[in-house]
Amino acid sequence: MKLYNFCNKVIEYSFYLLFFLIPLAFTSDTSELFEFNKLWLTFIITIVIGLAWITKMIIRKKLKIQRTPLDIPILLFLASEIISSFLTLDMHVSLWGYYSRFNGGLLSIFAYVFLYYAFVSNLRDEEKDLPAGRQEENNPFEFKKIYLFAAGIIVFVIGLLVSSQIKNPDLAGIPYQGLATLTTALVSFAVLMLAAPKGILKRSLYAILSSALLVILWGLPSHFGYDPTCLLFRGTLDVACWTSAFQPKVRIFSTLGQPNWLAAYLAALLPLTAALLINSVRGAKLTFNKTFSFFKKYEFWLGLSFFAFFVATYLALMYTQSHSAILTIWLILPIFILLYGWFYLKPKFDKKNLTLDFKLAVVVFLTIGIVPFFAGQPFGQLNIFTLSGIQQHFVKPAVTKTAAKPKPIPSPSPVSSGELGGTDSGKIRLLVWQGAISIWLHNAIFGSGLETYAFAYYQYRPAAHNLTSEAKYLYNKAHNEYLNYLATTGTVGIVTYLLMIGTFLYVSVKHLFKKRKKLTGNDFVAFSLVAGYATILITNFFGFSVVMVNILFYLFPAFVFLLLGKINYDKTLSFSLTKKESYDFNKVQKVLIVIFILLSGYLIYTLISYWNADRYYYYGYNYDQAGVYDKAYPFLKQAVATRPNEPTFLDELAYNNAILGASILAQEAQQPSQQNSQNLQIAKQLIDTAIADTNQVTSEHPNDVVFWKTKVRIFYTLSQVDPQYLPLALTAIKKTAQLAPTDADVSYNLGILYGQNGDSKNAVATLQNTIKLKADYTQAYYALGIFYHQLAVDKNGKVVDQTYNQKAIDEMNLMLKYFGPNQQASDAIKAWQK
Repeated sequence: MKLYNFCNKVIEYSFYLLFFLIPLAFTSDTSELFEFNKLWLTFIITIVIGLAWITKMIIRKKLKIQRTPLDIPILLFLASEIISSFLTLDMHVSLWGYYSRFNGGLLSIFAYVFLYYAFVSNLRDEEKDLPAGRQEENNPFEFKKIYLFAAGIIVFVIGLLVSSQIKNPDLAGIPYQGLATLTTALVSFAVLMLAAPKGILKRSLYAILSSALLVILWGLPSHFGYDPTCLLFRGTLDVACWTSAFQPKVRIFSTLGQPNWLAAYLAALLPLTAALLINSVRGAKLTFNKTFSFFKKYEFWLGLSFFAFFVATYLALMYTQSHSAILTIWLILPIFILLYGWFYLKPKFDKKNLTLDFKLAVVVFLTIGIVPFFAGQPFGQLNIFTLSGIQQHFVKPAVTKTAAKPKPIPSPSPVSSGELGGTDSGKIRLLVWQGAISIWLHNAIFGSGLETYAFAYYQYRPAAHNLTSEAKYLYNKAHNEYLNYLATTGTVGIVTYLLMIGTFLYVSVKHLFKKRKKLTGNDFVAFSLVAGYATILITNFFGFSVVMVNILFYLFPAFVFLLLGKINYDKTLSFSLTKKESYDFNKVQKVLIVIFILLSGYLIYTLISYWNADRYYYYGYNYDQAGVYDKAYPFLKQAVATRPNEPTFLDELAYNNAILGASILAQEAQQPSQQNSQNLQIAKQLIDTAIADTNQVTSEHPNDVVFWKTKVRIFYTLSQVDPQYLPLALTAIKKTAQLAPTDADVSYNLGILYGQNGDSKNAVATLQNTIKLKADYTQAYYALGIFYHQLAVDKNGKVVDQTYNQKAIDEMNLMLKYFGPNQQASDAIKAWQK
């Protein structure tokens, strides 16, 4: 019985840890700082929960899974994901998720669904009264809990300061700083949970909101130029640790990794925060008098805390500058407050004696507009309705004299600009969506395969994407969760996904409307969770889900069903080996428990090894990017040795080997040394290994265009020291062009390689196609002129075809007209006109 109760506690507190730690999890030395660490930690916690649950079932000799209203939709959805993962362009990616994104693979979906059933099957809440403000009048607020809560925050801050002073002694060694930060989070969690209310649902929501508070406190200073992340990574409280691609002073992202991800997370919690704020004073009697007796009221402090948290959450949301999330909150939150007024306030409304919760509802409603007025908002068109906008309206701009500038010749492909520079994100998103629909039309039933959007999109990418500022970006998501499922899991996948969503909304909303005349505080909190769920649905339409948002997506329904009493504990999927209720276990049960402990340990060890391999890959990849290939080699070698079946590691190692081998050959050709034969042998070994590895990767993953691009780079690099590799580079780029027929860069490289292999006619035809794909491709015009000229001359360089020669000159003139002065083009024209 003790072991059984211990397992219950392990499951309960593992969920609290899940809610608390995942939003905060990130490190500085993995290839993806945020999502990778969050998902791996989710996997580890899921395994711990699974082990405790299985142990419980072994003790009771009974397999028991709680039935819920979502069983059939979830089963159908899982079946569609499994089938799609077998009929996929790449099973490895469908299983684990796309490398660098990770979230969304079959294993992650299994984990989220498992967590849903683990929660409803193991955590039966006995504390049903969630409106925490409903206390006895003579029950003073426990200030001890304020002190404990404040202590938890202080522990976190102090731990962060200590962790920032801890540096790892060597690259990819023991991550002392990461361990110190994790310890800080765990200690802070332990202290904060001492102030947690009673009841599993209350504690779950408390853990979620406590973590959200730390996320907000982490993110808000970065708007003003003081990012705790830089303090942790570099020991300086500024924003200098981020590249130009990350601008926390413009758009905060805190510990979530991207402004839109943070915004989606905060938007999902705002309705819950508003509900708990209003619930904290429902039925309370607070008298604001000169004796300040209200300071002794539990409801006053709780309401004040929730209001401060609500404002901070909303302010952080504004600072993310996320259009989709902010518009979602401007839509959902007013509707949510109005419905509260209609169902809760209207029946008892008395304009002569307004209730406190009515006043708070009005305050929440007004706050939606007041915070953007002072803090600003992301829509330039509405800036006139902000304080700064009004001030600018009344300030006359200084008059400056400027010299007249000549009008530039317009580029053949004007690009519309977004607010932060580059092509407008809406235009890019529409192109990506167009590609998603094309993928679905060609893979209508089960899609291209779970999480294979990156491969499939290259095949159907609209040519107009080449004309955007993000033409070189690899899109591994559709930036629309629904279109992403449509493209990668087909009609079956999207229908079952929408069925799962629709069933939850139908069951919960129907129940709430059925009880509309007898709604309780629990119902209101449940309704806020439904509203938070709705924000996820909307933000997912303009983006894609990440780990923490997916946890809320799958666990919010569990919370709602428990709050509304929609879980019938008499209905379970069960199989029992005994008719008697027994908690005693024999040797066979003990052996089974040991086996599952060992299996769980092995799975956790595998995850940690994978995580360590990624750290080696991170250092190796960074050295490769910096051109320090000899330092990259041992890290990439270790990454592959630690995780040999991860193709991303092997692909990078193959390129590194090719570079090192080619460098040795080039060096020996220029300055032969006494160790010539030994160096040549090393070079040959590196080159042979590179070719074998790239052949293995492209053979096992033939639809991954990134691996084929690497293969082209490998053979082209080798061709610089040995021309025999040029035909192999051409063969590889042809395959790449089949996988990415509308990629202008691939088309350009194909044209160049045709020409370097002596096929100028195909080079010309390919480069003409390149210019059709991307009319502002400067290098394509120049290369086309070069190959036209090659067709115009004989072996001695004498012009034998004046038509081709004139075309060559025309291409160079077009280049000068569109893109301005270019010495090489001007010299070529002079030489060819002689």
